[in-house]
Amino acid sequence: MQTIAMHAGKPVYVETQAETKHTLFKVLFHMLMVYLAFYGLVSVYVDNIVIRSLKDAGMLLLATFALIKAYRSQHRFIILFLFLFASIMAIGSLNLLLGGSLVTWVYGVKITFLPMMMLLAGIYIAELKIVDLFARTNLIILFLLIIGWLVQYSLGIDKLLSLGFVYGVNIKHYMAGVPRLSSITVSPDAYAYALLIAGIIAERTRLATKVRLFRIFIQLLTISFLLLSTIRSAIVFWIVYQVVMFILRVRKYDSNNMLLLASVFLLLPAVVVFGVQLMETYNLLSINSMLVRFESWGSYLTSPFSMAGFIGNGLGSVGAASLRTQILGLQSSAYPVDNQYFSFYAQTGWLGIIYLLILSLWITVSLFKRMKQLPVTDTTGLPQMAIAIGAGVVVSSFTTNVLELFPSNVFIWIAIGIALYQQQEADEIPLQSR
Repeated sequence: MQTIAMHAGKPVYVETQAETKHTLFKVLFHMLMVYLAFYGLVSVYVDNIVIRSLKDAGMLLLATFALIKAYRSQHRFIILFLFLFASIMAIGSLNLLLGGSLVTWVYGVKITFLPMMMLLAGIYIAELKIVDLFARTNLIILFLLIIGWLVQYSLGIDKLLSLGFVYGVNIKHYMAGVPRLSSITVSPDAYAYALLIAGIIAERTRLATKVRLFRIFIQLLTISFLLLSTIRSAIVFWIVYQVVMFILRVRKYDSNNMLLLASVFLLLPAVVVFGVQLMETYNLLSINSMLVRFESWGSYLTSPFSMAGFIGNGLGSVGAASLRTQILGLQSSAYPVDNQYFSFYAQTGWLGIIYLLILSLWITVSLFKRMKQLPVTDTTGLPQMAIAIGAGVVVSSFTTNVLELFPSNVFIWIAIGIALYQQQEADEIPLQSR
């Protein structure tokens, strides 16, 4: 946008930076990001419904504001997104007509589907051109997560138990006495995924995209503490993400990419050998827990030919929401599932899975189209980042409810929304928005 200033009696056109607009939105958004990262630590000591609801109210407020502001320029994407999103929500709500619990439904919405709405906030962040600020906030969160983990490691599990942490919820031991700590999040799994996503987004800072050594530093820092966390699905997620990013980066033939490809193949054997030895040290290659899950999944799933198989048991009936409602003293299945696909199936049935699949495929196609539209000089690679994150979610969802883990699920949807933003030409914007 241009404004007119006077200089020596003559009008001068001055370009107004997008960063100066909507300061309140930017401040509240980044405050919310940091609060989400610290929420787990807060929840250890505060069991107040008002405090617990602050994050949900903040997400709903920012997502609604972003929807209002971004709708006019991004209406083609947003209309279809809202239709598919509302359809999934409606299917997951049908159980209320059959006597389902409203409280359970509320927790299902706030844990899984409210974060999905933050995709709209991501679109608006891209429209305001504050992506680098978002990435820098994630870099800060990455360091805070690591500092929190180091402090907890130095204190030890016994001391943390005396401070109010709950064994098996906030902290626990892995095999051979290796600690699993929650850092400043609510659980070890939430910490690992928050660390993972914050590190991935931090790679999109302006400095990291321009200075390869700084980007490598962030990558090494992230994977090092992921290994220390011993959360294997998060480690797999990071590896899948890096592999997909590498493939997307070298998909075009040029001398630099060929040199990079040759270097990777030369170093790959040493990396694999070192990585296997390191993971064996922490027993990270064991598949016993995964086999146990395979044995239990089938016994809890409803028949696909039943009413519950068609429309599900309702939002919040399984997964993180069911565990939370059990803590509240409500009748609950308290079944974590540990598989995002089965979790969605149990909540929304085959009908909801079909709509979710359509939404996922449409987002993926939109990201590939956006990637092809970017100029060769683009160094941020936001669509590539979102596609690689999606690939990581697809793989890790087999053993983890990835989209139910705070705050990483919020960060994931924001990152995808940022990558989906499409700069509209003047003749594509509706007349009422001009």
